[in-house]
Amino acid sequence: MGSWNDLLPSDHEITRPHEIYLMLGGFITAFGLVSLVIKDKLYMSEAMVAILIGVIMGPLVGKVLDPEHMFGMSVDNVTLEFTRIVVAIQCMACGVDLPGNYLWKEWKSVAMLLGPVMIVKWFISAAGIYWIMGLSFLDALVISACITPTDPVLANSIVKGKFAEKHVPLNVRLIISAESGANDGLGTPFLLLAIYLQRLPTGQAVGEWAWKVVLYQVCLSVILGTILAYLAKRVLKTAERRDWIDKESILSFSIALALFIMGLVAMLGSDDILAVFIAGNVLTWDLWFNQRVASSSFQEVIDALLNLSYFVFVGSIVPWSSFNSGEANLDIWRLCLLGLWVIFLRRVPVVMALYPWIPALKDSKEAFFAAWFGPIGAGAMFYAHIAVVYFDYPAKPLLPIIYFIVLTSVVIHGGSVALFNLSLTRTTTYSAWDRYRRQSHANIGPPAESPVIIGGMVMNRYKEPVIEGPATVLAESIEEAHTKSHSVSFMVSSSEEGDVEFRNKLDQIVVVGESQDAIENGEAPEEIIEEAKEVPEEVVEVAEETPVSVGVDGDKVVTTI
Repeated sequence: MGSWNDLLPSDHEITRPHEIYLMLGGFITAFGLVSLVIKDKLYMSEAMVAILIGVIMGPLVGKVLDPEHMFGMSVDNVTLEFTRIVVAIQCMACGVDLPGNYLWKEWKSVAMLLGPVMIVKWFISAAGIYWIMGLSFLDALVISACITPTDPVLANSIVKGKFAEKHVPLNVRLIISAESGANDGLGTPFLLLAIYLQRLPTGQAVGEWAWKVVLYQVCLSVILGTILAYLAKRVLKTAERRDWIDKESILSFSIALALFIMGLVAMLGSDDILAVFIAGNVLTWDLWFNQRVASSSFQEVIDALLNLSYFVFVGSIVPWSSFNSGEANLDIWRLCLLGLWVIFLRRVPVVMALYPWIPALKDSKEAFFAAWFGPIGAGAMFYAHIAVVYFDYPAKPLLPIIYFIVLTSVVIHGGSVALFNLSLTRTTTYSAWDRYRRQSHANIGPPAESPVIIGGMVMNRYKEPVIEGPATVLAESIEEAHTKSHSVSFMVSSSEEGDVEFRNKLDQIVVVGESQDAIENGEAPEEIIEEAKEVPEEVVEVAEETPVSVGVDGDKVVTTI
């Protein structure tokens, strides 16, 4: 007769994964139940909470999740590949979330952030590492290259969510998202130039860097990302037109494409992260793909699960004992001083100095927000482990310095969001940004200062009316109507000036007769009638002259202006 040991093994190595599943699943479930309270009330980033849970689960406290014990000598390889997946999917998300041909329209701003700003960040960080940590300048350049890119994973928590939509102008969110996606793929040239200069004569180092890195890695990855995404979109359109593909497969397409491109380009030895970001932009260049996924949160769900799991992993693998070991000048006071140097001097001064030449940033408040929130996270981990795994770069002091700066960034950047609670509340919304930049961005409606009425026929997927009369919603601006959050997802498209995607939601859809006539005749709900009395006549004229149609495709609502 068997014993209970058949079902409950006594070997802890067998049950350890079950404990990890239990704690990780419990954390993600509990975090989800209070996520809005944590992010919008306590102003704590999800990375900050996840790292704390990782510390509790890790060898320092709970001894449940111990990556070094589980993976042994392969722990750096596992960390590298886990980080690669997270960064690649997040860079694809950054590319997909940008409205249409945003990179083309904002090329001046993106070029400034990827060129002069990144170079200054690289040297400023290297100077701090050189002076504070007492390392050689070339070693300092290697370590600095890892923390130069703005992290797309941590940036995602800053540019998305209710707080960002309420307090941060969309133009600022878009430029941070674009920069974080692009420069995470452009960290390779900085890292490899420093390594080549260490190991080769200067002339040979620069020559090999020029053709191996700039041409083969950077240029080839851009070409591959563009071609692969273009072909993928053509195939996807054909599959949908012939009814070969279901909705679920469309929703997962961008993630699958990110993994495919990441694997292919990495096997070719080119820059897979940059290729994935470029592919995301090409995939949504004409907004066709955005329209197919506008009503779904599938991408956000995958992002949240991966990001939370990843930072729990990071929290469990932090080399706490190395921070004050004295080896290679690793002292806690040096690391604290370096962390402050990097956070306050790496990015803020150069962005504030150059923002007049960054058209996406309209004033000093927006410039300071973009300058301050240049977080360091998964991207730094990725490049640090690239150096260790691919180039046999000494893990110490590289990894302890990177881990400490990542922790510093998570705490300071994640904890300082509340300081901007008032600083940007009265800056321009997307409508005002659009009016200010009308010649290079989509025109989506009248000025933000005046109320507007959005109306249109609601139809099903067969273009048959599903209600009588148009659907209208009254708001202080079209942007406010988008950010009011809870009923139906939709997209705004302007045929005159370009296209802009909105993945927010309307607060309500009010069914009335002819929009303005119904309000004047008392046919609309009383609260709408009372608010509509304050609508200036000139704004009503603008609204009436703006043709609006609302189409329902399954659970997707598309509004075209």
